[in-house]
Amino acid sequence: MALNKQDYNINEEKDLQVSQWYGIREATLFLVDTTQKMFEIESEAKFSHIEKFFKLYKQILRQKLAWNMQDWMGVILFGTEESDANLLWKNIQTLHELGVVTLDDLQQIRKLTKNGIKDYQSMKSENAYPLHDALTYTIDIFLKIKTVFTKRRVVLITCHTPKLTDNERHRIRLKAASLKDLDIKLHVIGLGKNWMHNQFYKDLEMLSRKDIDIYKTTSLVDLVQQIKAPSKNIARLCFKICELEIDMIVRTLGRKRRCLQTKPLSKATNQVLSRSKYFKSEDFNNEENSDNEEFDLPYIIPEKVNWETKELIGHQKLRFTQEELFRIKNIHPPAIKVIGIKSIPGDLFRYHIKRKYFVRIDYDSTRKDNLLFFGALLNKCVIEGKMIVCAFTMRANTQTNLCYMIPNSELGGFYLSKIAYQGNVGDKSEVLQHYDTQSFVTDEEVELWKKIINRLDMNFHPYMFRSYKLECQVQIVEKLALDKEPGPPPIDSIEQSFMKTYKKTIDLMPEFKNIFFNMSPSDGPTRAKRAKKTKKET
Repeated sequence: MALNKQDYNINEEKDLQVSQWYGIREATLFLVDTTQKMFEIESEAKFSHIEKFFKLYKQILRQKLAWNMQDWMGVILFGTEESDANLLWKNIQTLHELGVVTLDDLQQIRKLTKNGIKDYQSMKSENAYPLHDALTYTIDIFLKIKTVFTKRRVVLITCHTPKLTDNERHRIRLKAASLKDLDIKLHVIGLGKNWMHNQFYKDLEMLSRKDIDIYKTTSLVDLVQQIKAPSKNIARLCFKICELEIDMIVRTLGRKRRCLQTKPLSKATNQVLSRSKYFKSEDFNNEENSDNEEFDLPYIIPEKVNWETKELIGHQKLRFTQEELFRIKNIHPPAIKVIGIKSIPGDLFRYHIKRKYFVRIDYDSTRKDNLLFFGALLNKCVIEGKMIVCAFTMRANTQTNLCYMIPNSELGGFYLSKIAYQGNVGDKSEVLQHYDTQSFVTDEEVELWKKIINRLDMNFHPYMFRSYKLECQVQIVEKLALDKEPGPPPIDSIEQSFMKTYKKTIDLMPEFKNIFFNMSPSDGPTRAKRAKKTKKET
């Protein structure tokens, strides 16, 4: 028995080490320029460039900690007067070592932002720009880490293009090209209004990537959203056109905005409680039986539910139990099989059925010749305005769906959208019958709507409007984790945008009400009446 226990402990330690090395996590290392120009404040700006970065970095840390993500992050400052004692390279300091995000990291950034980066203003350098040494130090950091990451990225934060010699630029380009061997992507983010993404930084990004054919400049907003809520590769499938097979990758388009999950806890032991369902009989609603003990409650154990088909199959409806439905397997293997090609309609995204996916070529595939065919097919669909109808099976023993593949040449792939059926969309003819019998729209109404649209012309990007409920929950989690007093409630960006909209159109509201609010009640669609519940007399 002693040997068995010893073997069990050894296996348990091995499983713990494997869970630390392998998992779904990303590594992001920021290389921050700390030269003189990063501390300058532009006209019509409240903060310097380096303060903007630290505020952005604090938001990323807050979301990572609130969701309890195991992603790794780190910050390296280069271009400083001083250097770390244990480093071989000069003018480089480590602010956060690359590792799992902790509360200490967030508290350190909070202190920096409160002091206005005063602790690091004395460290700025005027002439030193050791980008080559910083990239060398970055490679040394990743080589010492055994943990497997789904994505490795290095983000260079700067605001200017330094004056470097041709020899130094060549050395930096060679070092950026060596990042590709470690599967590390380099992103260059320029802060400031006068930032120009010149050819030097473009070469650094392209040299660090394997897919050089499809290149797009890195946007700060897109990069931050990829770090906060990254899109994932969810499947590697085969794209079949007759006998031709192409290796493809299916990716998600971001993530949904979800609030934090609440779990019931026991007051005595703080253990997570599990929930179970039960049916209540009609006598349970009687108020006289509310004070009975638990064993007298009329609980009914639910029986096995039979699922019935909506349509007749063989002149009769088929019935299945839940276990029988799980045993029914699909005959289609995981793949994307082309059925046909049709023109892209104008109201393609009229119906939103589930979320969309994105399909692109697998650059790690051994079938390199298929990349040319896929690029030609994509360009042909864009030029002709065509989309592909396909049968999409993501995994074995799962449902096969009919989907549209809508081309996008800028991103180098197709949007995968499930075809909307009449059963999914629903019949709205009864509700829309009122609008078919309405009078025609007048020129006065059209001119009024043109004025309203011109005044409300603004950027309605969804990431500009944060979820107020989620922000409150994150604030509560921070208060409990950091053991601090609750601060002021977060700003409701949706309410602010509503007030701005109201102020822009307040002088048009009387005219709007005179035109559209003078309709009689019979002109509009009637509301559905709910049946009243009657209490049974005992």
